[in-house]
Amino acid sequence: MKHLCWFTLLLCVFANAENNAVWREAGNNVTLKCSSAGCPSSIEGYDGMYLYHGRDEDHKEQKEVLYCHSYSDSTYKITPRKRYTGRIGTKGSLLNLTITISNLTVNDSGFYSCAYIKYPSDEVQCSVYTLFISGVAPCSTPATEVPPFLVNEKSPPLVLIIIAACTVSSLVTVILILLIVPRVKRWTNSRRRRTSVAQVSSDYVYEVMNQNGFHPAQKQSSPNP
Repeated sequence: MKHLCWFTLLLCVFANAENNAVWREAGNNVTLKCSSAGCPSSIEGYDGMYLYHGRDEDHKEQKEVLYCHSYSDSTYKITPRKRYTGRIGTKGSLLNLTITISNLTVNDSGFYSCAYIKYPSDEVQCSVYTLFISGVAPCSTPATEVPPFLVNEKSPPLVLIIIAACTVSSLVTVILILLIVPRVKRWTNSRRRRTSVAQVSSDYVYEVMNQNGFHPAQKQSSPNP
């Protein structure tokens, strides 16, 4: 990702020769100049100036670095934004101002542009710089460690829940089959044995009765009237 960002910046520099490319190491300082020399039109009578920083040359997502409010030709007030507090130094007048940014980090890489403004809506973009900072990105402030039991884990997808339910159902079915089928077989075999024994006993009784001259009583037919 880092190499892709550098490659994109290099393409933008070569595509626009008007940009002033500046290379610095992390921890060093850089000086940018905002003056009428870099403006497409006159900046006389403007009330102040913004220094912007962005990641794209079209300035679609640019953020303020500082605002310089003019009281007179030689008197002005610099208001840096929070990320640049204590890192900004200026010299000169509003129409010919040099701005020094110290303690650079790789996050300071990008496009810088000066914009002179006249209230309520006039603005002139001037002096575009492309700044490359080589080094390692600063570590962010470590977040407070949260105990594991307080961490909200993501719910499993519905597909996994369905698969798990089907698996459990299959296991329960197999277990029931393994437990019930042998019992059914044993009960069936036992009933068959009892039936066979009863049949054999009945046949034996009839055979003994026949041998001893006993015959089962037969139903007598009723006389005809």
